[in-house]
Amino acid sequence: MTYYLLLEGDSEKDVIYETNVLGEESFNTFYPSVGFMILQRILNQRPDLIETIKILDDKKNPHTIEEFVNKMEKWKIKSA
Repeated sequence: MTYYLLLEGDSEKDVIYETNVLGEESFNTFYPSVGFMILQRILNQRPDLIETIKILDDKKNPHTIEEFVNKMEKWKIKSA
Protein backbone atom coordinates (compact mmCIF):
# COMPACT_ATOMS: atom_id res chain seq x y z
CA MET A 1 0.00 0.00 0.00
CA THR A 2 1.30 3.45 -0.89
CA TYR A 3 0.87 6.40 1.47
CA TYR A 4 0.74 10.05 0.45
CA LEU A 5 1.44 13.30 2.26
CA LEU A 6 -0.86 16.23 1.52
CA LEU A 7 0.06 19.63 2.89
CA GLU A 8 -2.13 22.70 3.08
CA GLY A 9 -3.14 23.67 -0.45
CA ASP A 10 -2.50 20.18 -1.87
CA SER A 11 -5.29 18.13 -3.40
CA GLU A 12 -5.60 14.45 -4.23
CA LYS A 13 -4.29 15.31 -7.71
CA ASP A 14 -0.92 16.18 -6.14
CA VAL A 15 -0.20 12.57 -5.13
CA ILE A 16 1.47 12.09 -8.51
CA TYR A 17 4.45 14.16 -7.35
CA GLU A 18 7.36 12.40 -5.69
CA THR A 19 7.40 15.00 -2.91
CA ASN A 20 3.91 13.85 -1.89
CA VAL A 21 4.74 10.13 -1.74
CA LEU A 22 5.49 9.06 1.84
CA GLY A 23 6.40 5.55 0.74
CA GLU A 24 5.10 2.07 0.18
CA GLU A 25 4.39 -0.72 2.63
CA SER A 26 4.75 -4.29 1.44
CA PHE A 27 5.03 -7.44 3.55
CA ASN A 28 5.45 -5.39 6.76
CA THR A 29 8.37 -3.44 5.29
CA PHE A 30 8.11 0.30 4.61
CA TYR A 31 10.06 1.76 1.71
CA PRO A 32 10.26 5.52 2.37
CA SER A 33 10.17 8.10 -0.39
CA VAL A 34 10.82 11.85 -0.59
CA GLY A 35 7.56 12.72 1.17
CA PHE A 36 8.69 10.75 4.22
CA MET A 37 11.79 12.91 4.56
CA ILE A 38 9.60 16.01 4.24
CA LEU A 39 7.27 14.68 6.97
CA GLN A 40 10.24 14.10 9.28
CA ARG A 41 11.47 17.66 8.71
CA ILE A 42 8.02 19.05 9.46
CA LEU A 43 7.74 17.01 12.67
CA ASN A 44 11.21 18.09 13.83
CA GLN A 45 11.42 21.67 12.58
CA ARG A 46 7.88 22.93 11.94
CA PRO A 47 5.49 21.24 14.39
CA ASP A 48 3.11 24.17 13.86
CA LEU A 49 2.26 22.66 10.45
CA ILE A 50 1.16 19.29 11.87
CA GLU A 51 -2.50 20.31 12.02
CA THR A 52 -2.50 21.03 8.26
CA ILE A 53 -1.12 17.63 7.22
CA LYS A 54 -3.28 14.94 5.65
CA ILE A 55 -2.17 11.39 4.95
CA LEU A 56 -3.96 9.26 2.38
CA ASP A 57 -3.37 5.72 1.23
CA ASP A 58 -3.72 4.49 -2.34
CA LYS A 59 -7.38 3.66 -1.67
CA LYS A 60 -7.99 7.30 -0.63
CA ASN A 61 -8.50 6.36 3.02
CA PRO A 62 -7.42 9.18 5.35
CA HIS A 63 -5.03 8.55 8.25
CA THR A 64 -3.99 10.82 11.10
CA ILE A 65 -0.30 11.25 11.77
CA GLU A 66 -0.77 9.23 14.95
CA GLU A 67 -2.39 6.35 13.03
CA PHE A 68 0.38 6.39 10.44
CA VAL A 69 3.12 6.41 13.08
CA ASN A 70 1.42 3.53 14.92
CA LYS A 71 1.41 1.51 11.69
CA MET A 72 5.07 2.33 11.07
CA GLU A 73 6.04 1.03 14.51
CA LYS A 74 4.98 -2.44 13.32
CA TRP A 75 6.96 -2.25 10.08
CA LYS A 76 10.62 -2.62 9.25
CA ILE A 77 11.87 0.53 7.56
CA LYS A 78 14.07 -0.10 4.55
CA SER A 79 16.69 2.60 4.12
CA ALA A 80 18.26 3.40 0.80
